[in-house]
Amino acid sequence: MRQSQNHFRMLLATAALSLVAGCAQMAPRQDASPQPHDAATAGPELAGAWYQVYFDTGSADVNARGRMIAQKVAYVVTNNTATRVTVIGRTDRLGPPSANMALSERRANAVRDALVAAGVPAARIDTSWTGEANQTGATIDDTTSPHNRVVDVTVVKQTP
Repeated sequence: MRQSQNHFRMLLATAALSLVAGCAQMAPRQDASPQPHDAATAGPELAGAWYQVYFDTGSADVNARGRMIAQKVAYVVTNNTATRVTVIGRTDRLGPPSANMALSERRANAVRDALVAAGVPAARIDTSWTGEANQTGATIDDTTSPHNRVVDVTVVKQTP
């Protein structure tokens, strides 16, 4: 049961990121035949890399796992010059909304800095934050969850 809940959460988070990245902007097709990706009319195409960097409560420190993710993203980006990185900081609902907004900004900037340190060009990183809004994991009675103390990192193909 827990595995299916985690799978559902992952699917929900992937769908949300696709929307944020603009991947869901293509018009629905009437047929099932495969169509080539048209970068001029569609949003950015996912380049196959999506990661989450988790944080301790109240912290914006990137841990060893987060630095390893930054290295992996740097490898993907440096080996494909037609990519951009989207970084979105989030928090749980512990604390006032204004403090959570500031914390999600610090987390997003910390991950961006780790990506730059790993070799990702700063000009190819789009950074944003949502505070406690748009959480990735629903909780009962808005309790805290480590799944909401996260920065989502997505690598997408650039449009020409």
